[in-house]
Amino acid sequence: MKLNYKKSLKFVTLLIASILIATVSAQIYSYMYIEGSGTITSQELGWQLGTNAPIGTTIQGYTVKNLNLSIPTNTFKNFTDCLRLVNNDNTYGYTFNLTTTVVGGNTSKFTTFDFVMYKSDWTQVEKFSVKNQGSATNLSITASETLYIRFEIDPLLDQTGGDMYFTLKLTYKRTS
Repeated sequence: MKLNYKKSLKFVTLLIASILIATVSAQIYSYMYIEGSGTITSQELGWQLGTNAPIGTTIQGYTVKNLNLSIPTNTFKNFTDCLRLVNNDNTYGYTFNLTTTVVGGNTSKFTTFDFVMYKSDWTQVEKFSVKNQGSATNLSITASETLYIRFEIDPLLDQTGGDMYFTLKLTYKRTS
C-alpha cells in the first residue's frame, strides 16, 4: 500500500482542526460579574444607629432598613436614642424637612406612634405622629451636631395584634 504523504498531511491537519473546533465548542464557560458604581460624596448628613435601635436595624447608604419597633400588649414604650441624625460637616449647618410619605397597615390599633427628635441636652426639636401623612418643616442642625430620635408607641387597650408601616423622607440643604 502506497502512502500518500500529501493527502495524509491534509487529513491529519483537518482532523486536528476538527478536534480543536469540537473542543472549543464543547467547553462550558462560567461567568462572573461585577456591578458597582462610583460616588463622590461630601461630609453631610447621615443616619447612625442609636444605643436602643432594635436588633436587625441597618443603615444602607442614606436609608435606615428593618426598623422593627415591637411592643407588648397594653404597654407604652419609648425607643429612646433609637436613631441619630449626624451632621458630619464641621463647617456648615443644614436645614431640613421631614415628611411621612407612606403610611399603611392597622394605624387604628395604636393610640400613639410618634417620632420625636431631640438634642443631646434633651431639648425637643420636633414631635409628630407617623400614623398620618404629614411633615415637619424648617428644622435645622448645626455643624458637627447630632440629633437623637425617639419613637413613642402606645397600642390601644387589649390589642393582641396589629401592625403598621411608615416611610419618612428627610430632605435637606446646606445653609450658608
